[in-house]
Amino acid sequence: MSAEVVWGGRWEHALCGASGVAVWDDEDTAASGHDCGLGGEVTWSAEWECHGCGARADDQFEDDTTTYSDHECADEDEGVAV
Repeated sequence: MSAEVVWGGRWEHALCGASGVAVWDDEDTAASGHDCGLGGEVTWSAEWECHGCGARADDQFEDDTTTYSDHECADEDEGVAV
């Protein structure tokens, strides 16, 4: 895991309209903690960014998903300290 990669995103529960935002580290679980009792899925729209090289990408997934950028920073491969 690269400590340089951080995720940020927004979750939404379509049935009740609740939503929120969060920031978490790569290889951590995105969990809204939302439980209104109406059922249905909480979905996330999120983006990760590498603070070492500036690479980024976005993704969509269900709540309680462990996120993996699978990013190998070019700076790390070349042995350059960031």
